[in-house]
Amino acid sequence: MGARRKQRKQKSRVNYRRWYRPLILVVLVAGGWQLSERMPAEVMPIDNVKIEGAFVYLSRDDIQQQLKQVLTGDFFTADIEAVRESLLSLPWVQDASIRRQWPSTMQIRIVERRAVAYWSDDSLLSDEGELFRPKHINREMQMPVINGPEGLHHKVWGFLVSLHTELSGLGLEVNKLMLDERRSWSMQLSNGVELQLGRNDTERRIQRFVKVFSMQNAPNIDDINYIDLRYPNGFAMKSKTSLNKDSEAGLNNISGWIRHA
Repeated sequence: MGARRKQRKQKSRVNYRRWYRPLILVVLVAGGWQLSERMPAEVMPIDNVKIEGAFVYLSRDDIQQQLKQVLTGDFFTADIEAVRESLLSLPWVQDASIRRQWPSTMQIRIVERRAVAYWSDDSLLSDEGELFRPKHINREMQMPVINGPEGLHHKVWGFLVSLHTELSGLGLEVNKLMLDERRSWSMQLSNGVELQLGRNDTERRIQRFVKVFSMQNAPNIDDINYIDLRYPNGFAMKSKTSLNKDSEAGLNNISGWIRHA
């Protein structure tokens, strides 16, 4: 009797498993199909793009055109890093940050480059010491023109910064600063005076120049056209009113001032 009951229970359990498993499979498949039917192409579409930043030379149209090319997908699938790299490829963009703002906004903040100098004929130098090449360069920006061999813009910019510090006491600034292929320096001051610095001891020569023209009995620098600082104990100069005079006279006078400074 006990053996027969045991056999009936085992047979019932087997039959239960036979119909239970297909039922579960049917339910799961049906549920998955219904879910896929309800899933839209874009779960959370981007409805708004906010562009923030203070722009002077950066065009919002350029930004928008750039975004149209790379901003694809929805709120969750948009490739933020690809969008950022694309914006950074614009010449006037210094930095860009992007974040998602729930539920459907992409917030983009852009920092425009600040140009501090013209470099050559087709480039600008930023305040970070980086060269960049906009499509159009505004030649009316009030900033110096610097030039030098390729790859030496950092060196030229660094020297310009030190010159600004040295010349500030005279109320002068640098309009042009050039480093030629022989690594010889020359420059033009804001009052139009041309200076030849040469290759060596340029910082010491500038300090000598500032020291002399800071003296009370120094000549009026605005009346000078050209100064050659490439002398060991002084410098030669030509005035605007007497350009044909021998520059050695200027050299002797300046040398005397230097000895008594």
